[in-house]
Amino acid sequence: MVSIDDVAKRAGVSTATVSRVLNGTGYVSEETELKVLKAVKELGYVPHVSAKTLARKRTFSVAVVISQRIRELIQTDVGIFYKIILDAIENTAGIYKISLDLLLLDKILESKHQKYDGYILVGSDASEEEIEKISKNGKVVLVDHYIDGLRIDSIVSDGYDGIFYITKKFIDNGFNRIIHIHGPLKYYGFRDRYNGYVAAMTKSGKLPITFEYDDLHEEVDTVLKRALRDWVPEVIICSNDPIAIRVLHKLKDWGYKVPDDISIIGFDDIPAAEKEGLSTLHVQKVEMGINAVKRINEILSKQFIHPYKQCIYTTYVKRNSSVI
Repeated sequence: MVSIDDVAKRAGVSTATVSRVLNGTGYVSEETELKVLKAVKELGYVPHVSAKTLARKRTFSVAVVISQRIRELIQTDVGIFYKIILDAIENTAGIYKISLDLLLLDKILESKHQKYDGYILVGSDASEEEIEKISKNGKVVLVDHYIDGLRIDSIVSDGYDGIFYITKKFIDNGFNRIIHIHGPLKYYGFRDRYNGYVAAMTKSGKLPITFEYDDLHEEVDTVLKRALRDWVPEVIICSNDPIAIRVLHKLKDWGYKVPDDISIIGFDDIPAAEKEGLSTLHVQKVEMGINAVKRINEILSKQFIHPYKQCIYTTYVKRNSSVI
């Protein structure tokens, strides 16, 4: 029988670290979390889970659903956010006797597709009508997505609180010229973060100044020239790390000193953020993936069936791109 010591040895960590990952207690880096979960999957280790899961003979079938946009994103550095979540889902499923298939949203919406016990929808591309259609075939958990009034189980990072927190932190430290560069607001995550910035500025009696930027289809030059046209902002808060990194590079190319002239803040804390010295808000991406699997298991096992929205707070990580 595989033991926790075997998992620790395979992952190259201590048994205490394995325990922290599996129980969600204490800080463990994302890289280490993924190593542990990969070792768990490879060795077939089954930690103590609920009696219902252990006693259950049947394996639940679950489709992990992504859009074509996210499928393309995860092949690039921009999509590492989703890749980490997907890896966590894949490596956790075996613990709960769940069989996974990764499928595209368009395929799932076809009338003749194979039916699954449950569906984990990753990303915010599915519309309300599409989610409702899928939910008629099986239980649904949304990851990084939420729709007002739909009352479908959702696992999200609290982007509103994260951006509100960092905006207010700069305001409280005497900064006034704070702008927000955000992605398309049709996506829940960007919209949630945008609302947090606007709320923090408004609460402090300051005018919110925002610029929309589609980092997949536009060059950053245009939006930055607009942002710098009338005055130089003291702080630029971006709605994800890829946008912030592009802003960081472009401002340096144009001769601005970061952070002396302008502080730059990202969101997500992808691996490139640390490499670039980018201050950012760390999203618990592995935890989001793990909790999605836990939640679909609870629903399918009829343990806790009332739907809920789980918001996981972010953590501010200061690096070289900001003065505070």
